[in-house]
Amino acid sequence: MGINAKSGVKIIKGEAYIHPLNLEDLEFLIKMIAKSDHKGSDIGKVVEVTEKLRKEYDRLIELFTEETS
Repeated sequence: MGINAKSGVKIIKGEAYIHPLNLEDLEFLIKMIAKSDHKGSDIGKVVEVTEKLRKEYDRLIELFTEETS
């Protein structure tokens, strides 16, 4: 279970965690990237950014799941 510290910092499994985006922001960005046309030269960076966003999205889902259980 997470602990809410002062100033909105979450302590999860001994780690401080602050994320500037909410779930809706992350979902929007992931969908926008998926629907965009990309040049072949951009695809490596697109994949890298999308993977990072997906990891953050998954982590936020995990945090919200811990809070509600």
